Amino acid sequence: MSPGRTEPPEGRGPDRQGPDRQALIALAALGMLAFNFPLLAVWDSETTVFGVPLLPVALFAIWGALIAALAFASERRGHNAASPLLPAEPDEP
Repeated sequence: MSPGRTEPPEGRGPDRQGPDRQALIALAALGMLAFNFPLLAVWDSETTVFGVPLLPVALFAIWGALIAALAFASERRGHNAASPLLPAEPDEP
């Protein structure tokens, strides 16, 4: 190991669980764009959905979609890795 260079902390190496850093950055950027004024102005109208104005419905729908996208990105990354909570299955003889 060269001077000035340290090992990554436990769980931060290439075999770590969780979503990719690029996916998190992309989802954060998408969320910032979706909750910004020019796009929110599209949903600000007199239209109602089951008696609720369209803007709050759109806010909750966008919020739920971002949560679902994060859950999908998290599951996809760790799908093939063994679960740390479950013991390894014994080999059959």
